[in-house]
Amino acid sequence: MKKRLIQAALVWVLTIILAVSAFTILITDPAPVPEKTVGLEEEAEETMQTIQTTLAEKQNVRAAILGDSIAKGYSRDKDLVITPYGNLVMEELAEEDLFSYDLENYGKNGLDCTGMNTDILTDEAVRASISNADVLFITVGSNDLLNTFKSSVREILETETRFRSVDEASEALTQSVAENPMLILKVIEAIQNWDYESFEEQWVQMMETVRSLKKEDTWIVVTNIYNPASNLELPSTMNRVIEEIIRNMNQIMEAHAEEFEYHVADVYHTDVYEHVQEDGIHPDQNGQQIIADRILIHK
Repeated sequence: MKKRLIQAALVWVLTIILAVSAFTILITDPAPVPEKTVGLEEEAEETMQTIQTTLAEKQNVRAAILGDSIAKGYSRDKDLVITPYGNLVMEELAEEDLFSYDLENYGKNGLDCTGMNTDILTDEAVRASISNADVLFITVGSNDLLNTFKSSVREILETETRFRSVDEASEALTQSVAENPMLILKVIEAIQNWDYESFEEQWVQMMETVRSLKKEDTWIVVTNIYNPASNLELPSTMNRVIEEIIRNMNQIMEAHAEEFEYHVADVYHTDVYEHVQEDGIHPDQNGQQIIADRILIHK
């Protein structure tokens, strides 16, 4: 009986600690980030109408897709083809405005902003494609956060396992937390120390390279980040921390939109996270269509 009372007391204390930790994390600004852009949808609607008119005047439109597995159209089922949002957008615009188009997809599974700068934007074929593109779609950023999560879990669990996916890392974490609840605080602390400055530096470097290569009238669409961990079985406190980080990352993207002349498609405020594959992260075909519809916002 005494042992059960002690265990109950420990659980109660841990609950209080987690609650206080969550409150502290949520009210603390982890990094100086700009305010969210006002009127994003209205601006996108006007821009879309202008771009559609411009593309309609061309006989053949050249488009390129840069980014991660979302941009690539990743399918967990090898027998099922997922058409990425970039293709869906171009198909609809071409059908309406009666132009032909060429589309090159350089999406790469697991790509983060650093990889975009070191591996993708240094490739001569990619650089040539950007230089010729009338339309450029860019989706990157999710893996910057997810890779940090995987490495943090690996370090805290002191395991040699290199997690192939976030859900694999999440499962390992859940099992370990069941045995040692205090581990969750260590993971939250590690994620909370997210390096916004490094992310912004990589983002700016990426966009500077794109700007140096693109044509003056190239239409650039950047999709912001939805919560790729919202469907994972993570403790609610950790999920709130991840959500806050994503909001701040999206604000960084929006803050540089005018400087680098790109347009932000606001995927964050959609329900794409409800239309994902079995891994709980990657969009299924309906999810890709939601992203395309967000870009074609005037529809």
